[in-house]
Amino acid sequence: MTGFKSGASDDDPLADDGQDKNEGDTSPMTGGRNDSTATTEETASSTKLPWLYARNGITDGRAKTVQLHLQQSTIDREQDALRDVPIDETVNKADLREAAYLVGLANLDDVAAQLQEWGYDAE
Repeated sequence: MTGFKSGASDDDPLADDGQDKNEGDTSPMTGGRNDSTATTEETASSTKLPWLYARNGITDGRAKTVQLHLQQSTIDREQDALRDVPIDETVNKADLREAAYLVGLANLDDVAAQLQEWGYDAE
């Protein structure tokens, strides 16, 4: 007895048919990646697509999730920026945040001025 209902199929999935498990599998090896990921990455690298279009999702290329604790006034400005950013397509919140973060890191004098408004370097 095989443990399967009789009559459901003549195939016994546990039977050894003498075939190597990979024999007959004609799909190309992708080093552990599924074909859609491999195809997307190969297409992106060969055509030099911008990151926005080359990625499979919002977390692609983002190795770490960082939690932000924001003041309500910052959240309000973020919502305004999502609506008002001069880009002709919808911008994801994560993309806006990372872009703003990178611009801030490139403009540390402006960051220092904001920190001073909050009381840093107070005499």
